[in-house]
Amino acid sequence: PYRTLVRSHCSDVTVQGIRVQNSPSWNIHPYFSDHLRFLDMSVINPKVSPNTDGLDPESCHDVEITGVYFSVGDDCIAVKSGKIYMGAKYKTPSEKITIRQCCMRDGHGSITIGSEMAGGVKDMNVEECLFLHTDRGLRIKTRRGRGKDAIVTGIKFENIIMDHVMTP
Repeated sequence: PYRTLVRSHCSDVTVQGIRVQNSPSWNIHPYFSDHLRFLDMSVINPKVSPNTDGLDPESCHDVEITGVYFSVGDDCIAVKSGKIYMGAKYKTPSEKITIRQCCMRDGHGSITIGSEMAGGVKDMNVEECLFLHTDRGLRIKTRRGRGKDAIVTGIKFENIIMDHVMTP
């Protein structure tokens, strides 16, 4: 699948002040990267565009997403850590993720964990965000057979405002 911005095996990267728009698939997909900052940005796709996740950190450590406006056709933020074979082989969770002062609009999920999360997701804090007209607020997508490392722990939501969210 096509992605607009992909980062692999990077460290100490800041993406700030840009607009990512009309991606044919996932908009921003960093994986196996550390110390990432996504600040003061917009990620926009038509709300009827399938598979256009906004930002999908996968097996990343120390990620800050602050002041980002999302309006997409799929999940606004989907935290991932690999399909079954990657999770079993690399055992690299997504961890230490901070999402704050963001607006999620029109997506299927405001913030989703999975479904590709065989390496687990740990220590994610979401605070002071606004969820508007999304299908779901927090969504954890999983299924049987994800493996023993597919552990989700330390997830905290504080001061979230949801307006017209079908399933908070």
